[in-house]
Amino acid sequence: MVKTASERLLERVNRVTPDSIGIRDGIARIPLTPEVIGEIKECLSSANVSEVKWGLSFAEGYLDLKPPQEFLQWVLPRVPAWLKHANWDVRDSALEIFIRLRNSYGNYREVMLEMLQDPDEQVRWHALRQYRSFLTQDDIPALLAFQNDRYMTETEMGSPLVYAIRNDALAAIEDLCGKRFNKTEKVEPVEGSLMVYWWDWQPFLGWWKKQQGKGRFWRVS
Repeated sequence: MVKTASERLLERVNRVTPDSIGIRDGIARIPLTPEVIGEIKECLSSANVSEVKWGLSFAEGYLDLKPPQEFLQWVLPRVPAWLKHANWDVRDSALEIFIRLRNSYGNYREVMLEMLQDPDEQVRWHALRQYRSFLTQDDIPALLAFQNDRYMTETEMGSPLVYAIRNDALAAIEDLCGKRFNKTEKVEPVEGSLMVYWWDWQPFLGWWKKQQGKGRFWRVS
């Protein structure tokens, strides 16, 4: 049976990877030869979602290793299409490459604002965590919708649930404003006996309303 490009790449990793290290560290141990580049390109050109995911993983893994310019020039124009892929995991992996190579994209800010509205919460959260690279105080309106975001997760294994995106968006707003609001933690029941926690946005929203009343206007992107 003919092996796929991702299977051949993973075989290369397995040959150089001790049990104590992961795939990402293994990638760094494989020279980026023309054969390896060809296999990555084959993955990324595949109609198979799994192959594309592996291709993106390997492409990202080589970014720290100063890959050949020819390879980067092949990847750069394809990233925007992957950011619009139907599979959220592909979009999320492509987003990491887009962020890493952001100096090569003149529309970086505009695309990141779009990714803040991605239908998948993991992609939105990923974009939000990079807010310092594309948002300023004038962009606070772009974060207002997150006050009602419903994505729940644990901060660590076994910890209480939190509205993570909601909390991170408020933290980003505080950072952009250079101001800390006297907020309190709120809680509500979810499934069964589980509870979910988040920081109250009301102190910020009250301040925000006053700023608007003073005639201060922010850009709405």
